[in-house]
Amino acid sequence: MDFRDVTKSALTEYRQHLDRALDGLTPVELRWQPTPTSNHILWLVWHIARVEDRWMMTYVGDEDEVWIRDRWCERLRLPSAGNGAGHSAEDVAAFPDLALSDLLTYHDAVRESTFQVIDALTEADLEKTHPDRRPERTDHPTINWVLGHVAVEESQHVGQIAYIRGMLRGLGG
Repeated sequence: MDFRDVTKSALTEYRQHLDRALDGLTPVELRWQPTPTSNHILWLVWHIARVEDRWMMTYVGDEDEVWIRDRWCERLRLPSAGNGAGHSAEDVAAFPDLALSDLLTYHDAVRESTFQVIDALTEADLEKTHPDRRPERTDHPTINWVLGHVAVEESQHVGQIAYIRGMLRGLGG
């Protein structure tokens, strides 16, 4: 087992937790916000997929995001730019009523491409950095950092989803 296997295992595990947290939720529950300034589950699912897509495709893989390449932005009728970072409470509240199945299909497409990018990495690649395509970014983290960051950030968001589910349905719900 090497870093590729460990990274893919972490990403697979958090997806299993995501699927469990989403199981059986209604459209109303997917859009419920604990407060007017909180994220709702549907937005979080989109954000999780967009974060992985941007980091793994653009930064690590140095290729186009699945969002653009496979025209997911057009399929879901959302802007091509952005991944939710910096969204306001109003942006989250205005997020369209998308089918959860469509968002998870997009996430599956991202995951397939992510695993291809990971499989192509070598030990020597881990300490490399890539100039980010966003001109406002001045720091250039290592690929090693990005692999850990994606797993941690997405796990945190899955925890948020599970917490919201618990608020809605209680323990074991």
